[in-house]
Amino acid sequence: MAEDQHSLFFKAKDLTGSDKEQIRKHFQVPLEKVKDDYYKISFNKQEEQERVLQKKFHTVPRSKGELTITVSRTLTSGVPSTTKPKVDVLVAPILDTKLTSTRIGSHLLDKAGNGLKEKFDSLASKGYIGPGQVLQVDLPPNLTCSKIIFIRCLPWDGKNSGKSFKALKHGLQQCLNLCEEEQWNSVSFPIIGPGIVLKYPLEDAVKALTDTIGQFKSFGSLTDINIIVKPGHPDSAESYNLVQEHLRSLLNKGRKGSFGSLATDLDPTSMTLEGDVELELVFGDITNEKTDAVVNSTDFKTFDFEGVCKHILAKAGPEVKAELQQATVQRGEIFKSGPGNFPCKAILHVCAFKNADLVEKLSTDIICHCEIFQYKSVAIPSICAGVGGLAPDVVAKAILRGIRTVTSSRNLKVVKNIRIVLYTINSFLAFKKEAEQIFSCDVTKAPPVNKRLSFPPCEDQQSKFLVLGLSREKVNNAQINLKDLYQAQCSTQSFTAEELNSLTWDDEKSFKDLIPSHGLCMKYDSSGSLIVSGLKDGVNQAVRIIQNSRQNQLELEIIERNKQEMYERVAWCIMGNDGQWVRLPPTANYRLEKPDKEKTIVDADGNTWIPNLQRMTATKLLSGNKQTLKRLRIEPDFTYPLYWDNMEIGESQKMVPLSPSTAEHQTVKAAFQQTQTSTIIKIERLQNIPLRRAYEVQKKNLSNKSGDNEKLLFHGTNPENINSIITNGFDRRYSGQNATSYGLGTYFAINANYSANPKYSKPAADGSQSMFMARVLTGIYVLGHIDMKVLPPRDPHRSPDRYDSAVDNLDNPQMFVVFQDNQAYPDYLITFK
Repeated sequence: MAEDQHSLFFKAKDLTGSDKEQIRKHFQVPLEKVKDDYYKISFNKQEEQERVLQKKFHTVPRSKGELTITVSRTLTSGVPSTTKPKVDVLVAPILDTKLTSTRIGSHLLDKAGNGLKEKFDSLASKGYIGPGQVLQVDLPPNLTCSKIIFIRCLPWDGKNSGKSFKALKHGLQQCLNLCEEEQWNSVSFPIIGPGIVLKYPLEDAVKALTDTIGQFKSFGSLTDINIIVKPGHPDSAESYNLVQEHLRSLLNKGRKGSFGSLATDLDPTSMTLEGDVELELVFGDITNEKTDAVVNSTDFKTFDFEGVCKHILAKAGPEVKAELQQATVQRGEIFKSGPGNFPCKAILHVCAFKNADLVEKLSTDIICHCEIFQYKSVAIPSICAGVGGLAPDVVAKAILRGIRTVTSSRNLKVVKNIRIVLYTINSFLAFKKEAEQIFSCDVTKAPPVNKRLSFPPCEDQQSKFLVLGLSREKVNNAQINLKDLYQAQCSTQSFTAEELNSLTWDDEKSFKDLIPSHGLCMKYDSSGSLIVSGLKDGVNQAVRIIQNSRQNQLELEIIERNKQEMYERVAWCIMGNDGQWVRLPPTANYRLEKPDKEKTIVDADGNTWIPNLQRMTATKLLSGNKQTLKRLRIEPDFTYPLYWDNMEIGESQKMVPLSPSTAEHQTVKAAFQQTQTSTIIKIERLQNIPLRRAYEVQKKNLSNKSGDNEKLLFHGTNPENINSIITNGFDRRYSGQNATSYGLGTYFAINANYSANPKYSKPAADGSQSMFMARVLTGIYVLGHIDMKVLPPRDPHRSPDRYDSAVDNLDNPQMFVVFQDNQAYPDYLITFK
C-alpha cells in the first residue's frame, strides 16, 4: 500500500504512554499501533527510512530500564530483545477423556482456565479416543505454547512390550508426525508415565520417549524438540541422567533424528568468552571430569563430611589426602597437590572461609594459576556452597564475576576450557541464571542450536552451446576459453551453523531473495553447513549479508555485555526533583564509568544531561537545571539502598549525619513533628550492611507470603541501648524494659509523641532524648495480649502459617509488635530535646 511505502515495524509488549512518547522522540515520527503488540513508524522520505534501517537495534529509555527495539520492513519481524520465544506445541498425557485425569492436565486447567476445559470436552465428545490416539486443542494466548496434543495413555501393565508401552510410543510418534504435517517448529515433551496415575517405571518412560525421538525423521519445519525435566521434582536428577544415557546410546548406534536441536531443562550451558575461552556449566559429578586441573573446595581441617572434598579425595586416594592434611595454607592461597588416582594433571585445593569476595578472588587466581602452569582446561565446583555455608546464588555470582574479570583483563593463551561442575540442581540453576545476566548475549545451549533455513530444491539448469570453427584445434580452444569464462563468473561459499545463527528475520528474507533474483543454489551438506553456489555477484552478496549480520550482532553483544558488567558492579544515581535518588539506566551508568567516550547521558525519563564528574553534578541540556550525581559500589551479596552513602571496602556499618538542607532530613523531621514538638538536635542515618541484608531477606519472605507491608515507625530507647541497636539491631530479649501489654516482642509506634515519652526515650545526662525511626515489616497482624510469646497461626489447621505482627487495636492500630529481630531495621537515629 502507498501509505506503508516508507514504514517500518517493530514488536514491543506492555508499552506505557511514557514509553510511546520516548519512542516518538527517538525516531522523530508518529507511532501507530497496528495490532496486538505490533507498532508502525512511518517516514515521509525513503532516505529517512533507510537511515533508521542502517542501525538494526535501537535503544530507547523507558520508566524502568531500557527497551531494545529491532525494526524491520515487515510486520512480523521486529521483536524486543527481552522477549522469550514460545514453544509451538506441548504434549500432555490423559488417562481417559477427562482433562483432570493426570496432574499435568489439572495444572493446565489451573493456568488456562475453563476455556481450555470447554474446548477439550467439546473435542473429546465428538468421537472415541482410543489408547495411543491423540487429541489436539488450540490454546489461549496466556499460555507459553500455541497447541496442546493430549495422548490417551494406559496405566503400566508390567512390561515394555505390553499394550500400555506400545500405546504410549504410538501416541508420541503421532505427536511428532502432527507437528511435521502442520509445520510446527518446536515441541516440548514431559517424561510421560512416572507418577501415581500411570505408574510407569522411570527408565521405561524415558525409553519410550527417547526411542521415539531417535526413530523420528524430520523433513520439514520441526527443528526443536525439548524434553521437560522439572528441577523441583524428587526424581529430576535421575530423570535427567536417564535421558542423557538413552540419547547417548541412540547416537552411538547411529540412530539420530534429523531435527535441529534436542534439549532438556538441565542441559549443559556454554559461553564463549573473550580470547575464545569456553565456559561450560555442567550438572554432574566432578569426579567424572578429565580436565587438566581439578579444583577442590576444602577447609583443610575436615575431610570426611559429605560434599565435594570427600568425593574428590575418595577418587584421588590416600596419598593426596595425606598431602592435604600436612598442608599449611594462608588465607586466599591455592594449594596444589598431585592428582593421585584422579585422571588429571593436578588438584588445586582452596578455602574461601565463607566469604563471597574471597570466592571471587580465588576464581580469578585459579585461572591465572592454570595459565602459568600450562593447564588448558580446569573443572571448578561450587566453592563454599552447600556445607561451605554460602547460598548457591551468592557463590554463582562470585565465581562467574571472577572468571569474567580474568578473561576480559588478561590475554589467556593456554586456558581454553573452564568447566563449572555442579552436583545439585539448585546450584546448577543458580549458576545458569547468573550466567544469563553476567554474560548476557554470550549464553548458548550446548550443543548449539542450529538455525536451519528451508530452501527450494536446487534445479539443474543446463545450457547447450554449439561451437563451430575452421578446425578441431580452434573449436577445442574456444570451448576451453568459454568454460574458463563461465567458471570465472561462478563461485561457491560455505556457511557454518554459527554464521547462520546471526541472521535476523530481515536478513533471512534478503538471503532467500537471492535465489530467484540471482539464480543461486542453496543446500546443506552432511556436516550441517550451508553451501551457496551460483554467479559470483550473487554469492558475494550472500557473503556480505552474513558478514554485516554477524558484525551487527557482535557490536550489540559487546556493548550490552559491557553495560551489564558495569551495572552489576556500580550504581550511578541522580537526585530527582523530589529529593529522592534515582538510579540511572545501564547506558548512562556505562558512560559515566567511561567519561572520555561520551559527553552526555540520558536518564530513565529520557532527559539529556551533561555530567561534571569533578563536581559530581549533571546539567540538564534544555533547562540548565543542575542535579547531584552519586556513585555506589555494589557488593557481591548486597546492593546498597540508593539513599545510602558509599562505604569503604571492609566497612560494615557507619552513622551518616544528615544535613538539615537535604530532602532526606526534612522528610524524617516532618514525620517526627507531625505529633511531637520537641527540637531536633540531629538526625543520623544508620548504614549497617549485615542488619540491612537480613532485613531485606525477611522482607522478601514476607512479601511473598503477605504482600508488601513495610511501615516507617518510631521506637524510643535508653541512652545505654543505642550502640547495641546500631550494631546488633533490635533485640526482643529485652522485651519488658518498656512495655509488654501486647506481647513479649519489640514495640514500634505510629506516632513519634508516643515514643518521645520519657518512659520509653529516657533522657541522657544532658537532657537529650533519642528514638529510632525504623523500617518495620508489619505484614498481616493480630490483636496482641500480655502473655503472647509467639504469634498465633492464621489458620489452626495450617500451623506453620502464622501472623506477622501484633497490634494494640485491630481497627485503628497505633502500636505494632514484632517477634523476629530481622523484621525491623533501625533506619534513622533522632536526637531531640
